[in-house]
Amino acid sequence: MQSGGQRKIKISILHEKGECIIRAVGLISSQLQEFMRIAERWTIAQRWAFLLTRLLQRWLGRKWLSGVPAQAAPLLSG
Repeated sequence: MQSGGQRKIKISILHEKGECIIRAVGLISSQLQEFMRIAERWTIAQRWAFLLTRLLQRWLGRKWLSGVPAQAAPLLSG
């Protein structure tokens, strides 16, 4: 579905670990919504720096790549 420039996905979970999957999808969804709220005024380079930092946090020793805006702190603290 598409509404107001946003895409929505509707899924059904018929898996024995469905509750775990639903929680994971919910967490991912809330992280993406928070990212979009915070990052709407960031440059493309800042968004990429944030996304790569978030994905590689474990291997970066919890350090940030250069170019990550200070407003990213709430999303990188967890």
